[in-house]
Parts: sequence; C-alpha cells; structure tokens
Amino acid sequence: MAAALWGKVYYDTSFAGELRQEPGGRCVFTYDATYLEAKQPAIAYTLPKQSAPHICEQGLHPFFDNLIAEGWLRNAQARALKTDPNNHFALLLAFGRDCAGAVSVIDPAPDREPVIDIDDPVAAKALGSRGSLSGVQRKLLAVKEGRIYRPARHDETSQFIAKLPSGSLRDIVENEFLTTIVARALLPDDQTVDAVIAPLRGLQDRALLVRRFDRLPSGAKIHFEEFNQLLGRRSGDDKYDAAYEDMAAFIRTTPGCAPVDAWRLYRRILVCFLTGNTDAHLKNFAMLHVQGGLQLTPAYDLVAATLYPEYRTLALSIAKAENLSLERLRPKHLSALGDACGLDAATIAETVRKLDQRRKAAEKAVVANARKIGAAALGDNLVDLMERRWNGTFSSIGRFLSTKRSAADGE
Repeated sequence: MAAALWGKVYYDTSFAGELRQEPGGRCVFTYDATYLEAKQPAIAYTLPKQSAPHICEQGLHPFFDNLIAEGWLRNAQARALKTDPNNHFALLLAFGRDCAGAVSVIDPAPDREPVIDIDDPVAAKALGSRGSLSGVQRKLLAVKEGRIYRPARHDETSQFIAKLPSGSLRDIVENEFLTTIVARALLPDDQTVDAVIAPLRGLQDRALLVRRFDRLPSGAKIHFEEFNQLLGRRSGDDKYDAAYEDMAAFIRTTPGCAPVDAWRLYRRILVCFLTGNTDAHLKNFAMLHVQGGLQLTPAYDLVAATLYPEYRTLALSIAKAENLSLERLRPKHLSALGDACGLDAATIAETVRKLDQRRKAAEKAVVANARKIGAAALGDNLVDLMERRWNGTFSSIGRFLSTKRSAADGE
C-alpha cells in the first residue's frame, strides 16, 4: 500500500483519474483531464464526468465501496495485509486489480506486499489474483487452459468466477448450478450466465465455474454496475435495505434505460420467487453500460436459498411488506410488483402463463442434470419447492387480477 493511501483508477486500460483518502476519512475521486477531453465514459452512474472532484465525506464513495470483497475473502485479504477488515480503502488498493466491471484501482507505489498464508490453499489462490469479489460464499477468480480450469494469477485477466463449497450451506455449488438451469429453461428468450461444475486445479473440491459476462475473450472489460451501486448504497447490509420496486423505478425513470428492461426484471424476480431464491438482493441484479444508456446484465447468482433455514424471508421488501416469508407471498404482491414495473393486468397474467407453460420442462431439466452431477435428492427438493410455490402463489394470479379488475370497474 502507498503510505499516502491513493490509487490510480482505470476504465479498462484507460487511466481515468485518482482516488485519494484524506485525513479524517474523506475520500476524493478526480477525473483525469485527458480522460475527460477524450470523451471517455463515466466510470459510474453516480460519478458523472466533471472537472471538479467527487467528494465523499466518510469513507469510499458507494461505487468504489461496492468493489471491495465481502465475507470470507475480505477477511482473508485483511489478514494478508495485517489490517482491519473495515479498512476498505486499503483493501481496494491492494486487491482492486480485477474487480466486477471495467474499473480497476491500482496502488502506484505499494510499500509492502500482502503476506499470503500458504497453509490455506484456497485463500492463497484467491489472494494471488489480486482481485476482489462480493458475496459471502468462498470464491476466487479463474481461467481456462484447454480443458483445465485453474486459479487466475495477478498478471492475467480472469475469465471465470469459481464458487466453492461453503460450510453450512450444503450443496451450494450444486444448488446454484441447478437453479441456473431452471432459470434458463423458464426464460429461454432472456440471458443467463453460463456455468459448469468442474475441478479447479490445485484444490480438492469441485467448483461452480461461472463465465464472466464482463470479460471478452480478448481480455477487454465490459462495464456494469450492481443496483447497490446504481442506487448509491454502500457495501454490507445496505443491499437488503430496499424494495424490488426500487429497481423497477430506477429503470423506468432513468434516461437511457429501455422500458422493456422493467418487464425483464419483473420476469426474473418471479423466477426467483418460484425457485425459492430468497436472497435476491440489490447486488444480485445489475445493468451493463452500453452506448447511450444502461441495460440489464445476464441473470446471475441464482440460488434456491430457501432450502437453507437462515434464508426463509425475501431479501427485499415487496408491496411495502418487509421481511416477508416465501410462504406468505401472495398474488397481490406479484400484482403490485407488476404495477411498479409499468405492466398492465394482461401483461402480468401473460407473463405468469408463459412461466407455467415452461415449468414442466424446467423441472425435467433439473431432475436430469441433478442425476448427472450426483445430486438427485437436491433436484427433487427443488422440483418440490417449485410445485409448492406455484400452487401457493402463482396459480391464482389470473383469478386475483380478474377480481381486481372487476372491483376497479365497479368504482
């Protein structure tokens, strides 16, 4: 780390500006004049291009704050640096070379290298890439050589995120793989990340290898931001302090966003509910920076979290209902969310009907793939969950909308 705590910020390979921490904890990002003159893109929705500095009085600006690692990886990084896990600026300087999206933060004059504990092979390989990943699950950056997957080094751009088994979250690797397959089957006209279960060289456990949608085969970076960044929320529990409707409102009111993305968002949230993905929070939805605006990224981080006792309630509020358990989710909530997405009753009903048309095929795909990976019981549990959720929430949406329409006509 540099003693002065400042770093160079890059957008892909272009130098975009400097990030500094001042006495008292204030952080300042200043765009480089040459970058501005070259009419390069803003590095973040909440950091528009300007010659004046962007100042955050306490800690990192939310965009940068959300680039730091979370959970197990952040603790491992802090141990390697011999610093407090809450020292976000120091962690970003040391491990900001390969972050989500196109922005990286480089320490121009580190005065020491992280001390990596070689007795912990997973941590050693995760820290070796000098990358930063959010989420509490054990994960690291990876590349593919021929048919072999291996951890990425600090001098190369990763192609995959390798997710590993994680403590009490039994079968989490198989769970995410199967839930991703369900989502792809339910929304065949949408984009979902590619994922495969495979060995990772140098580690005993097999991993879920998720291809990064923010990296091109050439190594070029594609920029995106999670909704936690887009809405100006800090890392940590802020990702839960929101409503699903907040994301819909952002899409519908932000110039450069296509209204169809509100509908696509609605469908993805319905799939989360149907598959028991109760931990679908603000960092699990994101938008790509494209020419002229923003558009939804492929769907990712799809896990039937409700199969674990600690994830029985929805991550975000819906229709003003907070901490709603999946069992209490009703057609009125789906209808209210559809309204927030700008959808009329006919579109809401048709969206649910299309899911029903694809549901049996999705369940068959789960069962078949679960057997292939040796997780037949998990596949059966996921199918049972979907059946119960369909009968408990989705099957009566048409009747609810019809009653709602009749009540409105009678007013």
